[in-house]
Amino acid sequence: MNLRELSLRHSASCFFNSLFREWFDYQIKDSPNQIAIETGCKESLLVKFANGSELYLPLTRNSLMGRHQYHSVFYVQKDGALKSTDFLTVAELLVKHLTQVFPNSSGNDAVFMDRLKNSVENIELALGHRKTDLQGIYTNAMNFQQAEQGLMIGHNFHPYPKMREGFDEADYRLYSPEMAGQFALHWFLAKPDVLVNEKAQKFQVEQWTVDVFLKDFAGSEQASAKLQAGYIPFPVHPWQKQHLLKNPVVQTYLKTGDLVDLGAAEKPWFPTTSLRSIYGAHSPYMMKFSLTLRLTNSIRHLTEVEVVRGLQVYDVFMTAKAQEFARKQPQFQVVFEPAFMALKNPAGEILTESIVVCRENPFTENNREEAVVLSTLAQDNPLGGENLIQKSIRKEAEKTGRPLSEIAELWFARYLEVAVKPLVLAQANYGILLGAHQQNLILSLKANYPEKAYFRDCQGTGYSHFGFSLYGKDVASLKMENGNILDDKGNILFAYYLMINSTFNVIAAIAADHWVREEDLVRDLRQFLLTIRESNPQDHSCLNYLLDKSEIWHKGNFTCSLQNMNENTAANPLSIYNLIKNPIAAVAVKA
Repeated sequence: MNLRELSLRHSASCFFNSLFREWFDYQIKDSPNQIAIETGCKESLLVKFANGSELYLPLTRNSLMGRHQYHSVFYVQKDGALKSTDFLTVAELLVKHLTQVFPNSSGNDAVFMDRLKNSVENIELALGHRKTDLQGIYTNAMNFQQAEQGLMIGHNFHPYPKMREGFDEADYRLYSPEMAGQFALHWFLAKPDVLVNEKAQKFQVEQWTVDVFLKDFAGSEQASAKLQAGYIPFPVHPWQKQHLLKNPVVQTYLKTGDLVDLGAAEKPWFPTTSLRSIYGAHSPYMMKFSLTLRLTNSIRHLTEVEVVRGLQVYDVFMTAKAQEFARKQPQFQVVFEPAFMALKNPAGEILTESIVVCRENPFTENNREEAVVLSTLAQDNPLGGENLIQKSIRKEAEKTGRPLSEIAELWFARYLEVAVKPLVLAQANYGILLGAHQQNLILSLKANYPEKAYFRDCQGTGYSHFGFSLYGKDVASLKMENGNILDDKGNILFAYYLMINSTFNVIAAIAADHWVREEDLVRDLRQFLLTIRESNPQDHSCLNYLLDKSEIWHKGNFTCSLQNMNENTAANPLSIYNLIKNPIAAVAVKA
């Protein structure tokens, strides 16, 4: 299969699977004889249109988790004739139909299709650029940087996962993780009165950017000399610099000397899976920037209300109660974001496009862990073949001589113990809701199994009212008006990220070649959650929701994309959520 065909096949999987979790006007049926003969697919997904035509999408795999696999040829039946066609033709046909069906989406088909084509082209470009690297990644152990830059396909339930609206090809090559991008950081010196420079109450580092600055210019005799009394080093993503320099406030600061442009540093930085977060093994901190770029559902500007939550998480976990959690779950670590910095205008208002977040870096030069972000572990192999979880399972089976099915269930059990248990207990016993989707969970692998889990990206963290009662008095920044003290909405968001986004994808990845049935892994998951509920935690509400509700809420990326929404500025984030059947409850009914 050539690169274009691979890109189209992966794109089709993401597009269709995101759609069919949000729109249910379809059937899965036995394939017509012609399709079964030509594709070898016994089943097809069937969509009927009002004009009498029918669309058949042959399935190479029908997944309980909704992560179906599709043949590369699709069929349209019209006036009794069944004709084969390609993915982009089918996508255009569907999008024109769906803009008449989905609310608030009329007239958005051209924008949607442009973004889809951009994503397809980017995936093709990346696969060609990284072909040799990928063969190594799927053969050998990898470090944090390699794993972050190994997410080639992106969100497997999004219609255009690698869309980069705002990048030209040169930008894409330099700043995208899937292109193995690397670049030098740009530095300014700023007077304190033009900066917002906030840190958590318990964070002991007074000037974190000085530490990064000195590391970034290490080896230069002028490193310390570049620092000037009365100024604070202020880092800027080199792509974002062009946007900041167009800002009249920034232009004025440069003229008055409140801001001094030092230019690029010397050490390499690498974009991680989220693109706007960057990593350098030489630095004690990673950083996350505002970028004036549209990725998937939103313009990637950080907001003050988001970044304050990173400070909250740090101070919450410094309390005696949360320290108890850390002691009880030594296999789990939060990667904290204890500070942020931004320019402000003369009225004191933050320039959101200038925000930079300080994120701790556990993966410095001396760390030899095989630390792999879950989204890379669970993605379909970009070049075809077994995914990374399957490869770990196969290595262990070959080493021990035990059946693949047995090792698959043991691997999943270890994932539940290392990653799911701490997150569920954080919610149930400590009132802390960590938004643990696939890009926010990192698994440290040892001897082919998960040994430790890291959680990052604290800006999506919320607290139940029970949690607020535990920490509200001790953490000054934890306030009701921040918007992250949540009622039942918190369970919906928490369960979507940890279960639907992360754990269901782990199940689909493990069961991709039928070494074990998805239903059996879901049953293992249900028993795992039942055992936690039977331990009588402080708050049963989320466990009850997952174990007992026949339907649970799912984030509708297709809906958001078709409506051309900026998710970050939506008045009600749950407006794009929809109900799907809950397999965790369903396996109990079948049993």
